[in-house]
Amino acid sequence: ELTGADWKLERTGMSDDIPIRHWHQNDPGVVPNLLQTGAGSPTGITVYEGSLLPAMFRGQIIHCDAGPNVCRAYYTKKDGAGYQAEIANVLHGARDNWFRPSDVSVAPGGSLLVADWYDPGVGGHRAGDLDSGRIFLVAPPGHKYVAPEFDFSTPGGASEALKSPNFATRYMAWTALHEMGSEAESRLLEVFETPDNQHHRARALWLLGKMECRGEHYVRVAINDTNPDIRIVGVRLARQLKFDLITVVRKLARDPSPQVRRELAIALRHNKSPQAAELWAELALQHDGHDRWYLESLGIAADMQWDTFFAAWLIKAGDDWSTAAGRDIIWRSRSKYAPEYLARIINHPETPARSHPRYLRAFDFHSGPEKDDALRAILGL
Repeated sequence: ELTGADWKLERTGMSDDIPIRHWHQNDPGVVPNLLQTGAGSPTGITVYEGSLLPAMFRGQIIHCDAGPNVCRAYYTKKDGAGYQAEIANVLHGARDNWFRPSDVSVAPGGSLLVADWYDPGVGGHRAGDLDSGRIFLVAPPGHKYVAPEFDFSTPGGASEALKSPNFATRYMAWTALHEMGSEAESRLLEVFETPDNQHHRARALWLLGKMECRGEHYVRVAINDTNPDIRIVGVRLARQLKFDLITVVRKLARDPSPQVRRELAIALRHNKSPQAAELWAELALQHDGHDRWYLESLGIAADMQWDTFFAAWLIKAGDDWSTAAGRDIIWRSRSKYAPEYLARIINHPETPARSHPRYLRAFDFHSGPEKDDALRAILGL
């Protein structure tokens, strides 16, 4: 972050595990990786939002990796403010290691199309076969490839096309509906108010919120929705429309969903309002001491304003700053006030020696006399 040094350079508290070390997962200021997939040659990626494939693939990331000859789904579920994932292979070249998937997309009918450049090698410009290549259709047995037809000239036809799992179809639908403006509002409201598919609801909401003079109304509708993902869309819509984010954050600051609160924290990034620090501190007090995704969202939010945000949190935390959550925030902080507290944590007799490298590593992200004084305090000087 500060020096641009190679990941292999020895540093305090670095992991023995090479992928963790490579991606700096032990360092404050690094958002967790969703999944460690190992060495490979990653290529195409998409999100499957169709209904033709089995339920386990719906709403999931589909990713090609030409090195290990595989097209995978990353079965993702929410975990605190972030996610965790497992791998499920879609296509694997176990019997043909020339299988080199280079891209994947969702067809209009909901099947998957996987492009295979088909080659004995991978990496750089080492191509052994310049002529061969294949496209795989992934679908249930008996499926016939059909591209549905839509009438993009009417609100009804375009709103049906907006539900398509195919990106190009959705783009055409979105563009047509956006140009229609208020003429399409009633049909889009039908989509939004149909509760059985949250992806469809979110797509309709983005269009409703972009209608002239209707954005503020639909932001209010979204942030009051019962579904946390729709509330997140509401926060993001408010950011895009450059609305008063302080009002939105204050409304949702005690939201039961850590994912919504993560989004609120990110919305506060570089916000110069006098209320921003107090709201950030309120969000920070809800960190549970275990959720690294939530912690990093707080760090992203406090960028360039660490001193005022950290000071506001200290006032709210009072004598309870030395909880697991409080020590996390201090470890992540870039405030000039943080080194003093890092030293107090390290010098505390109940702090396990095995955690000392973690807190000492945090000093590498500070500079100035406050850091020097704190290091001298650790040494008893």
